[in-house]
Amino acid sequence: MIYEKRIPLLRDHHTHPSLYASLSTSLDLRTVRDKGRALALIQAQEDPVVVVFGWNNSLYTFTEEELERLKPVLICNVSLHSFLMNAPAKARFAGAYPEIVAHIEDPDWVEKNLPEIFKFIVNIQPGSAARVTAFNAYLNRQGIWYAEEMLLPNAATIEYHYQLGHLDRTRFWADLKLYQALDAGTQKQVFGIKLFTDGALGPRTAAVQVPYPEGGQGILIYTLAELSAHIATVTNLGKPVAIHAIGDAAADQVVTALENVQRSEGALPPLVRMEHCQFISAATARKARSLGVVLSMQPNFNYDSVQYRDRLSPAYCARNNPFRILIDEVGFVPGKDLIFGSDGMPHGIKYALEMSLFPPEPNQKLSLDEFVAGYCVETLENGFIDIQIDETKRMVLSRVVLT
Repeated sequence: MIYEKRIPLLRDHHTHPSLYASLSTSLDLRTVRDKGRALALIQAQEDPVVVVFGWNNSLYTFTEEELERLKPVLICNVSLHSFLMNAPAKARFAGAYPEIVAHIEDPDWVEKNLPEIFKFIVNIQPGSAARVTAFNAYLNRQGIWYAEEMLLPNAATIEYHYQLGHLDRTRFWADLKLYQALDAGTQKQVFGIKLFTDGALGPRTAAVQVPYPEGGQGILIYTLAELSAHIATVTNLGKPVAIHAIGDAAADQVVTALENVQRSEGALPPLVRMEHCQFISAATARKARSLGVVLSMQPNFNYDSVQYRDRLSPAYCARNNPFRILIDEVGFVPGKDLIFGSDGMPHGIKYALEMSLFPPEPNQKLSLDEFVAGYCVETLENGFIDIQIDETKRMVLSRVVLT
């Protein structure tokens, strides 16, 4: 059966426009499945330092010998939670970024310092109003009208959006260190604070209750006491908080920390979002909902149940993004306390909607109405997306129209 529908433009609640704008001129390996081809493409680049995005370590890895034969190169895993830097690149950056150079391949250090690495990448290929304009135009072509900046790299990013008149088309979230370094006027432009509690599936640093097949249970960045203290700090700032928690162990820790802060402070931040929470259990989700937490999730991450079968057990593959449990059993409502975004993996309507309507696991399925409620802006004022859904081929065709 084929049917057509007109829906509003997308409201991407979770992405990193500044980082992706910086990476937009980088070599992109997301569609390169052969290591020999990847190495040839890296070698052919002419930049003094080759920044590579989209390396998928479920397909291939690079040996030290292969890396050292290359010109200065920084390779970013598709998860953006794991990085490789060869000796020529380390020599180039050792003076200005000694800590990053010394620890870039240490998973524990990387997860605890991810905001600083994102800022480092943006500084290698600095932003500008022109680059932001070009990247926003790209997002518009993908059907995205509104895109939240989930990890502000610097104050200049706010200024670029002000110059372009786009302040009503985003929200800025900053890590605590950057927020506290901003002047009072700029702090007012920051909507909320971003915290990380674990890593990601790509480097096997998402914190899980059951060990990965190769061993290890990922990384919890903070102790429970430390996380509780950070949330209490944000509460006292009066700012919303968005908390990255992919694994079930991380989701459990977040909810327990929120309960601790509510008891100790008598309040929580004015808005609490849990980002990703791909493996949240029904019991933890019920506690989160009772605390007024909003879940911010990515339908395109449904494919992790296929992509990461090499590191997830069948049980975890089936539990990934449990939308039906969250909606039907726990009571989360798309558009109210369950919202959607892309994390830029990838941006846009086609893949997100295909993964929602035709997911790898039945528990991940969303209806079109649920998708629209959680992922779209409220009106057709600035444009719309005409979609054609082919249920037999499990495909979506789309046409974006800006008005």
